[in-house]
Amino acid sequence: QGHGTRTAPLLTGSCSFPPLLLFLPPNPPSASANNLAYQAGPAHPPPRPPRSKEHATPLRNTLQLSSAGAPGAPAGRTLGDSGWREPGQGHGGQVAGSAGVELSRRVSMAFTLTAKELSSLVKLTFDNTTVPDVKQYVIPEYETKAGGVDGLLKALHIEKDKGVSGVEGAGGQKDRQEIFGRNKVEEEPQDPLWKLMWEALQDPTLIFLTCAALLSLFIGIFVEAKPLGWLEGVAILFAVVVVVTVGAVNDYQKERQFRDLNAKKEDVEVTVLRGGEMVNLSTHDLVVGDILMLSTGDILPADGVVMGRNDLAINEKMLTGETDMKKKAPSYILQEKVGAAPMLFAGTSVQEGEGRMLVLAVGPNTYQGGMEERIKEARTGRGVLQKKLDAMTDLITTVSMYVSIALVVILLLRMAYAFHKAKCCFEAWDHQVHWSELLGFVITGITIFVVAVPEGLPLAVTIALAFSVKKMLRDQNLVRHLSACETMGGATTICSDKTGTLTTSKMTVVRVWAANNTFDKMDAVAAKIPQVKEVLSQAAVINTLFKTFLKAPPPGGKGFTYCGNDTECALLIMSNALGFPYEKIREKFPDDQPGRKVYSFSSDRKRMTTVVTDSSGRSTAYCKGAAEIVLALCEKYVNEEGKEVPLTASIREEINKVISAFANLGLRTICITARELPSDWQTSMQVNGEVPLAAIEEKLSVVGLVGIEDPLRDEVPDAIRDCQRAGITVRMVTGDNMETARAIATKCGIVTPQDGAGAVLDGKTFRDRVTDKEGNIIQRELDLVWPQLRVLARSTPLDKHVLVSGIQASMATGVAQTVAVTGDGTNDAPALKKADVGFAMGIQGTDVAKNASDVI
Repeated sequence: QGHGTRTAPLLTGSCSFPPLLLFLPPNPPSASANNLAYQAGPAHPPPRPPRSKEHATPLRNTLQLSSAGAPGAPAGRTLGDSGWREPGQGHGGQVAGSAGVELSRRVSMAFTLTAKELSSLVKLTFDNTTVPDVKQYVIPEYETKAGGVDGLLKALHIEKDKGVSGVEGAGGQKDRQEIFGRNKVEEEPQDPLWKLMWEALQDPTLIFLTCAALLSLFIGIFVEAKPLGWLEGVAILFAVVVVVTVGAVNDYQKERQFRDLNAKKEDVEVTVLRGGEMVNLSTHDLVVGDILMLSTGDILPADGVVMGRNDLAINEKMLTGETDMKKKAPSYILQEKVGAAPMLFAGTSVQEGEGRMLVLAVGPNTYQGGMEERIKEARTGRGVLQKKLDAMTDLITTVSMYVSIALVVILLLRMAYAFHKAKCCFEAWDHQVHWSELLGFVITGITIFVVAVPEGLPLAVTIALAFSVKKMLRDQNLVRHLSACETMGGATTICSDKTGTLTTSKMTVVRVWAANNTFDKMDAVAAKIPQVKEVLSQAAVINTLFKTFLKAPPPGGKGFTYCGNDTECALLIMSNALGFPYEKIREKFPDDQPGRKVYSFSSDRKRMTTVVTDSSGRSTAYCKGAAEIVLALCEKYVNEEGKEVPLTASIREEINKVISAFANLGLRTICITARELPSDWQTSMQVNGEVPLAAIEEKLSVVGLVGIEDPLRDEVPDAIRDCQRAGITVRMVTGDNMETARAIATKCGIVTPQDGAGAVLDGKTFRDRVTDKEGNIIQRELDLVWPQLRVLARSTPLDKHVLVSGIQASMATGVAQTVAVTGDGTNDAPALKKADVGFAMGIQGTDVAKNASDVI
């Protein structure tokens, strides 16, 4: 139009993009199959043609064009809905190519949320878990701005009954991997042996020894020219080579062993909805927008949000340190606490239930992956052992240098004095004699300097540490870094995780009240009240879900593996300990037994009830749940003879005292009850054609109370006492609640009656006090807190990192602190990496924790 150009339609039809017109010259150059390049047309882009509302698209929907050198378009810009856009502006794409306008064949989908925004949403929900924080920070972002599950589905172009497109193209797996990333945190390649040797050679002591050896070689061979003048220099170089080789080879071998251990964990398959069909694929092929099928025992491979109705209960202790299972729902359910939350996190496991998850973040964009990326940064500074050797080397170098210089000066002054008095040498200067004598003075000074170097010390230290590593390996400790052997011996404070480190990470019945007696051993229950133990076992086992079971240990292994609900697994273990294997009871009362009815646990009722009918036709209701609530439904209790007797006021008061005592010990208290129903209960108890649950859950008989906890490992109290006698302060840093943390810390001796009010803090109080708004440490405030601190509860990974960093930088006690950290969860990884020496649990530890540690 005025420029000798013509128009041609480029994109039309039912595409979600608006019709675009590309102005073409009358004689376009030849077009290849993959590229259409035309000389640019008008000096300014034409006005946008009118569009209807259904064609309106976000600014991000741009056709990727390049115009390098084109006279008809602004150089280096792209054409979008609003005209030409500068490079990098919006999401217009990359400028590419030669002269002319290049049309990309591939047009990206318009995702209105980026990978970073989705990752930030996940992190926001993880960091804010209390009801006030959820209302203030999370709900406005998740439900208002993002639109909840429906809004996220729309933003990611997903239909809930189809999932990600099963064919390649816009919106398929390949596109989403390029836009949102792959579901894999790339592992850094192992350093080659030569690089480890070169890094070991950067030690100041070894550099000093190498220089001294070369100088000794030069003097011995070229100056003194003695037959064995080279011997001393070669001996020093040999010591350096041995030190470098032993250290580098040890670190290389241990790192390779560690990688081999991780390599044994093969990539697993997951089930996703793709193109409306269920497909099994590798976790590495999972993409943002996938709808993942979840069931009991699954370990989540990505972050996401739960979809639709479900009965999922998630174990998040590897991320948070909390042992309580987390219920999930598409929207937040807020009560006194957060009853259910929508977000699911990679690395956590499905304790029970089934459901579907919309994947929002994969690989390094997940909360766990982001943490793993951050801990890849090398620990700043040198280790404690290196610092000590460096200080010794500096001292020896300085002193020997001054002594050598002083010796040369004294010899020169003596020679000058002798010349002046004519007492020695020749009265006249003789170049052949006196220059050689002066050179001898310098050689003597250098010899003093070289002899002062303790060339055997680094060798002795390295060999000693290498032997220590071998010995620790026999004790089932894999030392990944040689210097960790010495550093751990100099630790002055230990920050330890609770769950899985101080405790067994397996819920266990540790207290039982039955027949008006309290027991702390299962064999005592069986011995003192034999008539009650069978009733207690049956009441405990029958009223559990069949998807909760115990997996037998492998040959040579110890202990059962819990599958399903941890609390119910503890009851199954109790039944086994009382002499009634839970499998036998379940065989007698199978899941598909006629007349069996299960009323599942809910957070509102806080109890679960199961009705079964035995072979004789007798029906019994078994109820268990929160002790105070279930006790209120009881009218009888089972005495020592196994008979039901009235629950008097005095006995009820006694039971309430037991409940309070169990609570003070930090135990999860469950009341187990039973009731024999009338033979015609299904008709006589009917109301409006149905038997109300309230009619079944009344007139119950107390069979027993059980106190359940994640118990201390047997060796922990003695180990903590040994540390305290050695002057090492042990601190517990956990994500669990304050009551449980205080109870466990008291049992193992970390907290004593003499400790003041500042001995136990929660993470939020600690964070508000010792960090500013930007998260920077206020050292003077931290110096007032950490010397008295013994337990930090409800702590985030950042809180642990802040505590370790602050103690390392502190001089509040007059001496520098050497900090050791022990842990097993992903939430412990930043602190494990920051510590002077980090210990990760080998069996229960996550890969992220092990990667961040020095000793496994």
